[in-house]
Amino acid sequence: MSSAVIPVLLYHSVNDRRGDSWGVVSRAEFSRHVEVISRSGRQPITISLLAAGLRGEQALPHRPVAITFDDGYLDTYDAVALLGRRALRSTIYVTTANIGALDRLSAAQIAELARTPGVEVGAHAVHHRRLDELDEGELAEEMRDSKAHLERLTGERVDSFAYPHGAYDRRVRAAVIAAGYRSAAAVKNALSHGRDDPFAIARWTVTARTSAERLAQVLEGEGVPPAPPRERLRTRAYRTARRQRRRVLGVRSTQW
Repeated sequence: MSSAVIPVLLYHSVNDRRGDSWGVVSRAEFSRHVEVISRSGRQPITISLLAAGLRGEQALPHRPVAITFDDGYLDTYDAVALLGRRALRSTIYVTTANIGALDRLSAAQIAELARTPGVEVGAHAVHHRRLDELDEGELAEEMRDSKAHLERLTGERVDSFAYPHGAYDRRVRAAVIAAGYRSAAAVKNALSHGRDDPFAIARWTVTARTSAERLAQVLEGEGVPPAPPRERLRTRAYRTARRQRRRVLGVRSTQW
């Protein structure tokens, strides 16, 4: 299994100021993660390269791994710099409405990262809403406007998208394609592989509790299943329940 799976790591924030928040990895622990990745024999690639491989357009390197960051937190800037010093490629997904906010990347930093060799900038919608709860107009706007904003900002084509909260369905997937993206990252907390969907790429979430030892196991394909070829029934059931809750209560679920 270890030679067939493709770990795609999902980070959110790397800093020492957010207490025990589950999505925050300390700087010291992240440094240990970088060391583990560097010594793993895995070859870091961007999501666009992974998607090209999944589509059969380009051969993937031996034992690939992808490192991604969601939301565009300010500390992503230093985390990506640390990866760059080890020649480790990465993909960052930016929620455009938050650009320049107190703890988020500035427009200038995003443009700089987009020019940095080995770094890909992708879109993470405009407002980080659950896309499967939006109507057709709202959905198209989230896809289209975030892409256009980042392309104006970076001067580069933006081909990669990441679903906020990992929430998507067939309708959302189709909207990603219609907006002109070439790939989309989901979550799934599973390992990608050669038969994965380039518009629902499986990722494994790195949390505050992920030790360097645990990460080393994941990089060897241990203890994490490969992504299923189809969406799990449990996931579909959860989405249906969430929609019903929204209709009854008029609220939207919230989580990272």
